[in-house]
Amino acid sequence: MKEQQRTHEVDLSLDAPSAYLFTGEICTRAYRLNKFAFDFKYAAVRERFARDAEALMTEYALSEREKALVRARDWTGLVASGGHHFNVIKIAAAVGESHLHVGAHMCGADWDEFKRTLPRAIDLMPQDLG
Repeated sequence: MKEQQRTHEVDLSLDAPSAYLFTGEICTRAYRLNKFAFDFKYAAVRERFARDAEALMTEYALSEREKALVRARDWTGLVASGGHHFNVIKIAAAVGESHLHVGAHMCGADWDEFKRTLPRAIDLMPQDLG
């Protein structure tokens, strides 16, 4: 398989904007978002999200900005808004993306670019299985 040329360098640094401050105060301000995402550990919540994401987000009293970030699958925006990364990954998993996809988004890379930066070759993801 021929490696494609990168359109830009993948930012793997821990400097802003690749890293976001997460404090108790920030987490508290984003409580509704984190509660919403945390509850994705329950199958019933994931099923409700698949059926009617808007109703579920309204039930959890997400702000319009938070709803827009979830709709856009803006993992970076959710973390920057105070979402704990482990919670954001729960939402990503519910829509068929992995923590690696979240990492790619946070580095400003598409999946194929990010995949090439990993220490081991990743050729197959669970969604690629029959």
